[in-house]
Amino acid sequence: MRLLFLIAALGLTLAACQRSSPPLLSSAGSLAGQLTAEGDALMAQGDYERAAVKYQSALNEAPNEIAIRYALAVALSYTTRRDETIHQFKIVVSRGAPSSAEVKAAREWLAGANVLEETSISVIPSIAQAEGGVGKAGRVVGRIQWHDIDPHERMARITVSLTGEDVATRNVTVTRPFKIGYPYEFRNIPPGSYRLLAEVGGTPMWDMKIDVSADNDTALDLTEANSTVPKDFDPTRS
Repeated sequence: MRLLFLIAALGLTLAACQRSSPPLLSSAGSLAGQLTAEGDALMAQGDYERAAVKYQSALNEAPNEIAIRYALAVALSYTTRRDETIHQFKIVVSRGAPSSAEVKAAREWLAGANVLEETSISVIPSIAQAEGGVGKAGRVVGRIQWHDIDPHERMARITVSLTGEDVATRNVTVTRPFKIGYPYEFRNIPPGSYRLLAEVGGTPMWDMKIDVSADNDTALDLTEANSTVPKDFDPTRS
């Protein structure tokens, strides 16, 4: 049986990028499979707390099923149980196959919640030293807001990248996934000029120039006021 939440929950694509359906559970007729199906039905109804209970019961029956653990994490992400959500997603990342849809989506969620330490960074060696703490670096921070989007109700994934545009930073590229409605942050960015590009499903929503200073925060909120797309653009449908 398929875990239906992967089609709907978090869009997961997470409402921004369509993904393929997850693999079938190994024993569809088992108690774990039945409990998972009941959890799927509750997720479809928006009853996330009860869905989490069902998935937890299913996980008790099949503790090694990453798909079930991922389902539990997704259900928890719609509740106020943030610490449990983080814990379950981290287990998915540590135990699941790196190339699996569950692990990729779990990593994206953790990165969007600013609890995944890794970022995708491509730099030349001299700047890599700055990333490791040698020399001066700055930070780029802000919120990503679009109309009344509440990430707990409608998920919109967005990819934000910084690309160096002067002699000192031209080989620097930093890219991370975030969620609209939450803060974003880039740490240990070498000082200089950058292009900030924020895209949803291949559509650039923000495209602007910024200057990063050493040992300082560069604060930039991404809102309707400085976006490049029409005000009626719906990122949850991209």
